[in-house]
Amino acid sequence: MEAVEWARAHGASGDVAVVSDQPWARVTRIGDAWLKECMPVQAFEVPLAVSLVERWADRVAAVLAADAERAWLLLADAGTPITAMTDVMDAWDAALPLYAELQQGETAHAEEHLAAGVFDLRPPVLVAEYAAWAERDLRLRPFVERFGELCASLTRPSTLQHDDLHDSNIYVRDGRICILDWGDACIAHPFASMYIALRVTAHFRGDDAAARVRAVYLDAWEGDVEDELDRVLPVAAFARVLQWQAIGDADGVERNLEEHLSRVASS
Repeated sequence: MEAVEWARAHGASGDVAVVSDQPWARVTRIGDAWLKECMPVQAFEVPLAVSLVERWADRVAAVLAADAERAWLLLADAGTPITAMTDVMDAWDAALPLYAELQQGETAHAEEHLAAGVFDLRPPVLVAEYAAWAERDLRLRPFVERFGELCASLTRPSTLQHDDLHDSNIYVRDGRICILDWGDACIAHPFASMYIALRVTAHFRGDDAAARVRAVYLDAWEGDVEDELDRVLPVAAFARVLQWQAIGDADGVERNLEEHLSRVASS
């Protein structure tokens, strides 16, 4: 209740309802405001949200109050999730260029985010992590060399990567796109965002919808982006293993490890 009282002291009013209570964060709705109490594993989301709203107020949630020491974040209501809309894919078309632009702009701030605690999943870091994992899990050993080759080929600068980009984290209010829930964010190859986006879209909306998400996102970037994304996806799958390990979810670790093994074997 201390966090709720803090939120009320910063202008939140109305009925209180806990809408999510997970090992990484507790989210409470207070009238039209949203209180997020981040656990230590995702405490970086508080300073991250503050820095993003300073530069990208047109596409992230407004921060009503923030307490970095206690990892509390009070956000304004972001509107309606695009999952509730009839034109979901049109909303994706609008959101993806905005997200890519944010990533491009945040490249210059990558070191600041790392210093604030954002997870470091840059390719060189992943190579070292992979070697360590291969010592513990024999399934990875045949792919150590290939994984290193994939990571070495990813020379595009690392930047902020949402790492949970799907249509339940994209909202619209008064015609404005809002990208929410940066608790899984990391510094990584930008295209790694497509690992979750494409899997979730294909699962719920089909392969054609996933192909559309892929095309719209890649259109915002230069270079041989199709081949680059194909090389990123096996790497991104292993990065998600590390995310779930940090949270302490063994099922999430194994699920993404199996997905990685499938992708790297065919890469």
